Amino acid sequence: EEACAAGTELSAEEVEEIKAAEKKSGAKGPKLTYKDSEGNLIKAPCSAYMHYSSENRARVREELAAEQAANPEAEKVKDMARLAEEWKTLDEEGKKKYEDLAAEDKARYEEACAAGTELSAEELAEIKAAEKKANSKAKKQYKDSEGNLV
Repeated sequence: EEACAAGTELSAEEVEEIKAAEKKSGAKGPKLTYKDSEGNLIKAPCSAYMHYSSENRARVREELAAEQAANPEAEKVKDMARLAEEWKTLDEEGKKKYEDLAAEDKARYEEACAAGTELSAEELAEIKAAEKKANSKAKKQYKDSEGNLV
C-alpha cells in the first residue's frame, strides 16, 4: 500500500516475498471452529446444492447403473457430474426447497455456535493431528507372506 501511495512499482522479487509472507501467515485468517457443551465439534452448515445432491445421489446412481447396463459402450458419467448438471438446469422453484433447507441448517449452525465455545488454535491442531493419525493408520496396507495385499 505504501508503494502505491508513493507511486513506486514493486519488483518481482518484492511481490514474491509479499505473496510468500501472506501464504505463510494465512492472510485470510484462521477459520473459526466451535464445540458444543459436550466438547463435540459443531458441524458446518450445508449449502443448498449439498442438500440437493445428498437427497438425489442414490437415484442418480441407480439411473446411471441402468443406463450403463443397457448400453455398456456408452461413456461412463460420474454421479456428481450428473447431479451438477441437474442442479444447473433446476428452476428457482425447484431450488427453493433446498435453499430453505440450507437456511435452516445455517440458522442451526449459528445458534449452536452462539451457545458453544470457540476452539483455540492449539485445540484445533490437536484434533486435526488425531484425525490425520487415525486416517494414516486406516490407509496402511499390509502384505501377507506371499506378497499379496491383505
